[in-house]
Amino acid sequence: MNTIENPNAKRITLKDIAKRLDVSHATVSRALNRVEDPLISESTRARVRQVAVEMGYRPNHAARSLATGRTGLVALWLWSEAVPNSYHANVSQQMHAAAQLRQYQLLVNLVSRKTLDAPFNNVFDAWHVDGIIAHEAGPAIQAQFQGTPRPPVPVVATGVYHLLPGVDRVYIDVQAAAQLAMKHLIGLGRRRIVYVTDDLAHRHSEPRYVAYNNVLQDSGLPSAYLDVPKSRPAVRACVKAYVEKNGPPEALFCHNDDMAIAAYRGLCDLGIRVPDDVALIGCDGIEDTEYLEVPLTTIAQPLTEMCEIACQFLEQRIEDPTRPIQEATLMANLVIRSSTGGRSP
Repeated sequence: MNTIENPNAKRITLKDIAKRLDVSHATVSRALNRVEDPLISESTRARVRQVAVEMGYRPNHAARSLATGRTGLVALWLWSEAVPNSYHANVSQQMHAAAQLRQYQLLVNLVSRKTLDAPFNNVFDAWHVDGIIAHEAGPAIQAQFQGTPRPPVPVVATGVYHLLPGVDRVYIDVQAAAQLAMKHLIGLGRRRIVYVTDDLAHRHSEPRYVAYNNVLQDSGLPSAYLDVPKSRPAVRACVKAYVEKNGPPEALFCHNDDMAIAAYRGLCDLGIRVPDDVALIGCDGIEDTEYLEVPLTTIAQPLTEMCEIACQFLEQRIEDPTRPIQEATLMANLVIRSSTGGRSP
């Protein structure tokens, strides 16, 4: 408050705090700048932070950057085709929380196929961050650093697809859960199952698409697809048009939860009952799926764990650029609710 009331007041430094506590400058620096340090006890850390607050200390990020060569900034690149959705909001929130625990400030950059040909230097300068977490944004990273053997800053790739080779990665395996979801539908007697997705032409190696087709092929059942736009209103309209033309399928297996929620509203518009007439499954595990009149069955991704591991990998890569490639595989989980009208297999 003294600094706000008197803009000419002397800025409190680490040396000032060290003098007040009668400890070394290094002790204060370690206590304030490192979340974990074996040389600093928890009692010392707490005491230093308490005095720093009392004295009105504010970190000088510019000075820290000059001294350490680091900015304290990390970037999250999200693969998003310019349509905001709950899934990306959840990833951003979880990644922010994980980065904050390590005293990083998170910058979020949305990328898509439309941005690959854009002048990326006007969008983001990777040299001005300590590292990048690329969530299903491999093509954007490759486009930005084309012609170089590896990105000039540490990169951790995360998610289900678009992962980068040769960098640290946290992979979410949704294929096993998607196979369970399809077997669950077939086990309930559903035979005409339509896969609802956007960007169908680029889905042929995507794990959900592969699981859908493999299970149907093994069961001797035909595949059917509904290629939809990306927004909820457009998906809602497309589902209604499909059902009006072809009649209701026995089940819809949706690429993500936003599509499943939109499909649900489209079915309701036509007076079609879920799950009595049409069973419905989404993917991602966003919170919205629990709060419909008929809660949606979904394939839940372990996003909190993914973000925590990704930030840990990035911190370790920043500290030691020569360490071996770090990899983790996390399994998605089928969460069965009323929209399929069945119990967990």
